[in-house]
Amino acid sequence: MSLELFFNPRSIAIFGASRNAEKPGRVILRNLLQGGYGGEVYPLNPKATEIEGLKVYTVQDLPDVDLGIFAIRAELVPGALREAAEKLKAALIISGGFGEVGRNDLEKELLEIGEEYGIRIWGPNCLGIMNSHANLDATFIPLERMEMPKKGKVSILSQSGATLASIVDWANMKGMGVSKLASYGNQIDVSDYEILEYFAKDPETDVIGVYVEGLKDGRRFFEIARKIRKPVVYLKAGKGEKGKRAARSHTGALAGDYRVYRGVLKQAGMGEARNLEEFMNALSVLERWRIRGKRVGVVTCGGGFGVMTVDAAEENGLELVELELKNLRKEFPERVVLGNPVDLTGDATPEMFERVIEEIKLQVDAIFVILLFQLPRLNERIAEVLHQHAELPILIVSPPGEKANRFNSILKLPVFESPEKAVGAFRTAYEACSRLE
Repeated sequence: MSLELFFNPRSIAIFGASRNAEKPGRVILRNLLQGGYGGEVYPLNPKATEIEGLKVYTVQDLPDVDLGIFAIRAELVPGALREAAEKLKAALIISGGFGEVGRNDLEKELLEIGEEYGIRIWGPNCLGIMNSHANLDATFIPLERMEMPKKGKVSILSQSGATLASIVDWANMKGMGVSKLASYGNQIDVSDYEILEYFAKDPETDVIGVYVEGLKDGRRFFEIARKIRKPVVYLKAGKGEKGKRAARSHTGALAGDYRVYRGVLKQAGMGEARNLEEFMNALSVLERWRIRGKRVGVVTCGGGFGVMTVDAAEENGLELVELELKNLRKEFPERVVLGNPVDLTGDATPEMFERVIEEIKLQVDAIFVILLFQLPRLNERIAEVLHQHAELPILIVSPPGEKANRFNSILKLPVFESPEKAVGAFRTAYEACSRLE
């Protein structure tokens, strides 16, 4: 069965739609209504007749629905699922308290019911699902705490719900467009590799991010990943022995040897992020560009930052091109260093940056541009200059500060606080694209 029933359901029943506004079931109901979901929504609660202006249903008067969302105590879920099984096509189980705390018996019972009635089961123990293109927010975090991101082409699957919530917040802060978000928890039925395969075929997804603690079926995941013709970035948690034990208690994940995971996922052509910030930074690069190679140029207005960028590039295996810049020698003062990096020095202007970029953009696959907005001659025109040439990946390094933050907000391109962060994001994005050529 396709996962369309989860990402594009025509109707949803919410088991546990509480009268208490803070309970997960009530939050999910409110998110669906306020988020603009266009399908039918049926709240279920044996102790209420109306919630959020909607009639409250019992299982007996519930019509057939595509998706049932369960936000009730773990021990009650199997009974509720069985009672409504003939009216559901799929079940999203938000509730925790299953295999991750040793209640494997409850998971076994859910699987038996699913097999008996042909119901696919998502979860349990998960944050839920988002699909911005369908205005679907089926998560239990209130909209005022976690707004749905703007529509875009980046889709992310995460074993951790809390990590996914942080990702959503980061995407909103940076203005990154998102297609679909999937927190899958214990994956007793619907698995990580099925979601990955769905995203691989989804016309609304161009870039895929994967946060993983342990894979359900590593071989199957690898077989699907290596066939994907889209960039995939992954972040593996549970690398050490203590981290693996933490993963086990978190979602019941069996987090195997990190070296094996890394080798397998590298063979599949995925880009590895070393931490969550690098994961998100790489996705922000891939949202805009496909990386065609690792030949890079560096343009700076501060020599120290140029040196730091070169160090980071060399450490990450990038190729610093011998730039041909003799045409610029007559245009620039002697103090300007025309190498790689190009150092325009402290009186650099937007026009000087523009001339260098025009000269080198056909010689490299990407340009790292270091902007120090404390300098007197840099002004808002630099944003126009960079946008004019942004068909090529241009990664901006702008150290944070009171003055810099105002300028950074107008650049509308990926901005990084340090050379190391910019280079790390580019390396990960390059790895994710290198097999696609």
